[in-house]
Amino acid sequence: MLWCEGVYSAETMKKFSLLVGALGGTLAGYLFSNQTLRDQLSKAKDAEAAAKILGKHLSHDGKKIAKEVQAFVNSDEVQHNLTKAKKFAEHKLDLAKREVMEMMDSGVKEAKRAVKKGAKEAKVSVKRMKLKVRRVG
Repeated sequence: MLWCEGVYSAETMKKFSLLVGALGGTLAGYLFSNQTLRDQLSKAKDAEAAAKILGKHLSHDGKKIAKEVQAFVNSDEVQHNLTKAKKFAEHKLDLAKREVMEMMDSGVKEAKRAVKKGAKEAKVSVKRMKLKVRRVG
């Protein structure tokens, strides 16, 4: 029996397994592509030293990646595309609002028709009832 059996659903465990596998693959790719890191890790005295070396490299490279991502996001092309996407979203929202208003207006018109029809039918029923009451009485 697994320690997590009954605690987590099978679906959660599948997601966890996928996440761990993805992280392992990412770390392997990082190790294979970084010669300096491989050299330093091979010279590490123990697991703690290796963890410190890995942490230092991840921190340093993470800062580089963050700067590159910021530069990419702030680039004119991305900002232009974000502006276009925002305009598109606003346009679609306006269309949806218009469609909802049209549906509501048509619903009001149909409701008015139904009320008028119901009122006519009620008048006819009242007239019929009056005639029946007169005949009975």
